[in-house]
Amino acid sequence: MDKGVRNTLLGLAAFISLMLGLLIASVLLPRGLTDQQAQQLGYYRFEAPRAIPEFAMTDHHGKPVGLSTLKGSHSILFFGFTTCPDVCPTTLSVLAASVEGLEAPPRIVMVSVDPERDTPEKLNTYVPAFNPEFLGFTGSFDETVKLATSVNIPFGKVPGPEPGSYLMEHGASLVVVNPAGQYMGFVKAPHNAANLKKIYASL
Repeated sequence: MDKGVRNTLLGLAAFISLMLGLLIASVLLPRGLTDQQAQQLGYYRFEAPRAIPEFAMTDHHGKPVGLSTLKGSHSILFFGFTTCPDVCPTTLSVLAASVEGLEAPPRIVMVSVDPERDTPEKLNTYVPAFNPEFLGFTGSFDETVKLATSVNIPFGKVPGPEPGSYLMEHGASLVVVNPAGQYMGFVKAPHNAANLKKIYASL
């Protein structure tokens, strides 16, 4: 075979292999989201991740947890409380649906904004009811404020329907934490399981 023809055929074969590789990668590998696409799903990313301060809380198993607990994989934090009448159970149900069928779902954590009533024991009967892999964090008021403030989640007491009772008002955004334990963005409410799956795939 003529050397020039052979080189042409080899070059053509290499080009076809490259194109096939790119095609397979585009089909099989998850695609990143542009900022516009992310925001259409309710996800707002920061240009640079933000530090989360060290904190000391307790999980629903009664074990101490801190910033290191959030490292190693992506985490989604939701701030709520066990006696929440609507937003919290709805959000946790959506989060449970969002991780169904995923081989490597993000770590889902509900941080209680009502540490006065939400003991580890109470969290242990509440959080795993939505998904046994979910975690519940509770701690002192000061530790809760420190963590919530660092990820821009407001909360506070409001009078309840009965004299002497109270409810908690709190932000409903989901906080996205990267494997380094940094605050990388948030997902605005209302939440949708299908959209959350797309967001997880882009992380």
